[in-house]
Amino acid sequence: MSAGRRLIMLGRRHANGRQHVAAVVRGQCALDVVGSGRRSISLKSLFTPSPPEDRVHGGASRRQRLLVKPDDLFHPLSKSPVKEMREKGLLIQQHGSCATCIEETAAVGATATREPAFECPNCGYPTHCSEQHWAQDTQHGEELCGHLREANEDEHDLRSGRTLREFEFPSAQLPEIVVNLSNWDSFLYTRSFTNINSNRAMRHVSKVLTYPVTIGATIHQYSPFALSTGLTGEGLKSLTALRTTIKEHDLARSEKELAMQQMPLRVFVLGARAEAMLPPHLYLQLAYLLPNSPIHVFFVGPECIPTADETRSTIVVSTRLVLKYHKGYFHDAIWNFAPFDPFTDVFFMFSPGIGHPRARAGWQPTVEKLLETKCAVFATGFHERDMRTDVAALKEDFGEQMDWLLEPRENPFASLKRDFGVRNLREWAISNWGIYGFRGKRYEVQSQSQ
Repeated sequence: MSAGRRLIMLGRRHANGRQHVAAVVRGQCALDVVGSGRRSISLKSLFTPSPPEDRVHGGASRRQRLLVKPDDLFHPLSKSPVKEMREKGLLIQQHGSCATCIEETAAVGATATREPAFECPNCGYPTHCSEQHWAQDTQHGEELCGHLREANEDEHDLRSGRTLREFEFPSAQLPEIVVNLSNWDSFLYTRSFTNINSNRAMRHVSKVLTYPVTIGATIHQYSPFALSTGLTGEGLKSLTALRTTIKEHDLARSEKELAMQQMPLRVFVLGARAEAMLPPHLYLQLAYLLPNSPIHVFFVGPECIPTADETRSTIVVSTRLVLKYHKGYFHDAIWNFAPFDPFTDVFFMFSPGIGHPRARAGWQPTVEKLLETKCAVFATGFHERDMRTDVAALKEDFGEQMDWLLEPRENPFASLKRDFGVRNLREWAISNWGIYGFRGKRYEVQSQSQ
């Protein structure tokens, strides 16, 4: 099938949000594990205007002005042609520390104070206080430098001024085409993302689609999570309940009586941050995975609204998809959403940091209320250590009150983009790297030894 033919089959695309999506991807994930009790994902560049375009005389057409050429993406941050990248380099120098100094001072119980004024010539980031300390740091060259260079080129590509065709997403799937949810490659191919033709484009797109696709892939009938891939018996029960409702939605297409009785699928995203700031049309990719289900997505959390003066609380994206925002804690507003039904309600927490020392106590009342709903809860982690810390905290605080639905494991729809902390470039994060699931116990059963 020709490329032109495939594009015709894709139907209407949501190209008008391309620049907005690119701005979200440009937002950096700031990890402050040492100095702050609550980790946050900063979307500082969310509303950064795109590079200007030169207007051809008469205004009949436009000629794009590229700040960075596609074959010349690497630039040291201090010499970058992009202002935001130069500012990022200064930010790291002001708030970061030399990696070698951190190791030396940690050995004597002190805190490193020397700023990373020296830029690594291979990755372009200010990483050490001097060339001597850079040369001594073999870990940087072996484990970190390549990822930082990749991040350098990706960030310059997003700000280059080129037309970002990879953010032109396909619309509804044809009924006769089955989506494959094994991994990103299979998903993008079977969903006809024809404009993604490089690993860099995949990293850009996965950064924003990891949230809606992780939700859809988890509850979909062709989910990558099965009994052979980490799903427990209790997990199968919970997902079967949700899929029963989804199947009823499919049958309601041809039965008016069912159509009048159907209840929407409610997806609660707790502790919402970056996922609540995405352009609403991105969540259509979730709706396309469940084409016959009415879906209401509730973003709940003190940081779920992009700006302080934002007053929106409901966005109707399509006839089947509604996004609702509640700025506050779930345990304080639970009665706004009650009653709950395991057949229609599911919860997601994206990298919540439940086990973080300064956030643990704040999450406990929310988890208590979650367990009372008896609905499925799925959570993710930035990396394996982050996920294991959260799981250990749950076991210690609520072990006797919960059933495990999905054993901790890597998420096939994690972001492919690695983000680095400003204070310490050795601290990195991958959005939704790992995933696990739990639920409040439904039965009080105690086993007896024979």
